[in-house]
Amino acid sequence: MNFFKQYSFKLLAPLILLLFVLLYFFSYPRKTEDYGVFLGVSMIQSTAEEGLRANDSETNRLQYLAKFKTVVLSPGSFTKENLLYLHRAGTKAYAYINVGALENYNPEYSRFKDLALAPYDNWEDESWVDVSNKDWQNYLTENVAKEIAELGFDGFFLDNFDVYYLFPEEKIYQGLHSVVSGLQKYNMPIILNGGDSYVSRAIKENPANLLFHGVNQEDVFTSYNFDTDTSSVQDADSRSYYQNYLERAKSSGLSIYILEYMADEELAKEISSYCKEHDFQWYNSPDIFLTGGKA
Repeated sequence: MNFFKQYSFKLLAPLILLLFVLLYFFSYPRKTEDYGVFLGVSMIQSTAEEGLRANDSETNRLQYLAKFKTVVLSPGSFTKENLLYLHRAGTKAYAYINVGALENYNPEYSRFKDLALAPYDNWEDESWVDVSNKDWQNYLTENVAKEIAELGFDGFFLDNFDVYYLFPEEKIYQGLHSVVSGLQKYNMPIILNGGDSYVSRAIKENPANLLFHGVNQEDVFTSYNFDTDTSSVQDADSRSYYQNYLERAKSSGLSIYILEYMADEELAKEISSYCKEHDFQWYNSPDIFLTGGKA
């Protein structure tokens, strides 16, 4: 009798395992997109103009995000449970950190407002910030990053490194470097958004020991007009500059991501072909506020 029970279990075990595998694959969406940036999407508080529609259920919106292999999200807009769903679906989630600028809605705005260097063009609620300040650096690496790590994000997406291009001082470069260095203790990959001046110098000075894993560049092929809320084709010189810069960064071992705004169907095909040829990933946002939509 024990023999038959043992034999039956050996037959059933693979079938049970197969059932769990099938349930797993049918529970989560198939991956159809590589990369998406959704800073305007919130699972905690939705708005009527959100591209993933406020009246959608939380599950439906999470299922949409789970179609992407890699997503960039605002950390305060997602819960541990949301991230667990994405992880189980095989989606990696990077958390946005505004390193080079300070928003007036930041909970610590009153503490850091005196560090403002200049207004941020086209974004009235932001100012460029003096990243050389130690308190600012510690706030990002000890407070903001710690909360992100505890939530369960997979990596950091650091924005506004262009502060070094606008204020090309040694203290600004070293301030950015201190932030990137301070994040190493979390052992999480880092993508820098923009910051070609910073990235180029880092590659030149220490190519064998870069502290970040990838770069994201906006507006390589498109150019967004804030006054008219329209997008046009990027001028030839800017496009050539960014392409050369990204190809150099790729040759230094960095992963490359491109973020475009409202590229039409014809241009999107050209971008897709270029990215496939160079092993880059890209996302075509339907709006400047990154509220979602199909690339």
